[in-house]
Amino acid sequence: MAEPGEVVVEGGGTESAADWFRRICDVHDRVFSAEPFAWVPEMSPAHEEELRSLMTVAGFRVAVARQRDRLLGYAYGHPLPADHGWWGDFDRPLPAGLVEEWPGRTFAVISLAVLPEGRGRGTGGRMMAALLRDREEQRAILSVQPTALATQRLYRRWGWTHVGRKGPLAGVTPPCWDIYVRDLGVAPQ
Repeated sequence: MAEPGEVVVEGGGTESAADWFRRICDVHDRVFSAEPFAWVPEMSPAHEEELRSLMTVAGFRVAVARQRDRLLGYAYGHPLPADHGWWGDFDRPLPAGLVEEWPGRTFAVISLAVLPEGRGRGTGGRMMAALLRDREEQRAILSVQPTALATQRLYRRWGWTHVGRKGPLAGVTPPCWDIYVRDLGVAPQ
């Protein structure tokens, strides 16, 4: 049983995401509409649509951090399909061994956000650990806005490696994204 002020991190799938959906979207908008992130109002409904769609993907997972019934943060992702196209549009060629995909190789962390009042307590790290726990994929991948330097330092501290910059991408805000990869300790199949 959690203490009243304790931050609880819990993971789940589509049902958990459905239970927290509105609050996940609210946290997303509050976090990513603030500095240092690039934001346009269209990102809010686009995120809702993307999350609804991802919740139908096999292997979708979510982790949430809550204090009682108040959501402080979330992280979610899904297995990356071999034909996803994630590895296109980089500012330089990447090694063939890095960009080669096959079913079950990569888990994509699509979004992680923690409200300011939940930061500095290990909340993000605990959510990332819950999200990636027991994954069968070899590695995980995520993207970060280039202006989010503190976020990038945090990911590097957590063992993520910057592999390149994707973009510029037409019609995307921001037009460039820094891509990170982390080994999940699973042997190649």
